[in-house]
Amino acid sequence: MKISLVTGASSGLGRDIAKLLCEKGHRVYATARRRDQLLELKKECGKGDIRIIDGDLTDSKFRIDLINEILKESRKIDYLINNAGYGMLGLLEKIETKDIEGMINLNVIAMQHLSQLVLPSMKRVRKGRIINISSIAALEPPPYFATYNSTKYAVHGFTKSLSYELKGTGVSTSVVFPSRMKTPFWVIAFKCSGLKGEKQKACVIKWTKGSSSSLFVAKYIIDKLDTRRLVILPNLLSKIAYHFLHHFRFIGTFFMKTNGLKNAKEALRNG
Repeated sequence: MKISLVTGASSGLGRDIAKLLCEKGHRVYATARRRDQLLELKKECGKGDIRIIDGDLTDSKFRIDLINEILKESRKIDYLINNAGYGMLGLLEKIETKDIEGMINLNVIAMQHLSQLVLPSMKRVRKGRIINISSIAALEPPPYFATYNSTKYAVHGFTKSLSYELKGTGVSTSVVFPSRMKTPFWVIAFKCSGLKGEKQKACVIKWTKGSSSSLFVAKYIIDKLDTRRLVILPNLLSKIAYHFLHHFRFIGTFFMKTNGLKNAKEALRNG
């Protein structure tokens, strides 16, 4: 049986990935802070083997205990899916310090530390996969997401560098560049000038119009689960962005900067 650990599994992409892996026959360890939503995920998987471990991934002790618990119980980890993360849209000077620290701690430090913790057991058996979720925001960052974008740059750079270290070990790593998805991520990230309730929901719906389904992206990741490619591009927009920026950088930069900028400015107006 394959053993998988999925972070940020309580909602959105992480939840979809965990459910698909469970249906695929993996023993899935799903972790996030929201235990109630993890319990719902466990019910949705039915007879599949999904085990929930709730906790705060920004706590280094929790990360150590998490990996130790899985290795003690299952003796190995075949797949680590570093999906947990959050963003906050706004002018940098208006973002609270706790959110800057929170984004860096969760999106970067937790991801790197978990990778570090699983590597010894993977290298020992000369197999294993670490899949890190970045964003097309890492390719050419749009405005008003300075800290979040920088964390996704870090995910990309870390994964690429780690891939060189892993050559010849039997262990491999990939970075995923999804474009904007319809997930609860935006409820936190996109405050829509302080709107609340139904008005906030309407603003988020407007912002995510035309976005990819997180389930579509999750299915693509599962399909490429064992690929040795460094870069995974799950949808058309991410493919266009990636290849434009590699071959036609000026056009790609213009495309990334203008895509969604109007909506972002509208949300920040009077904010």
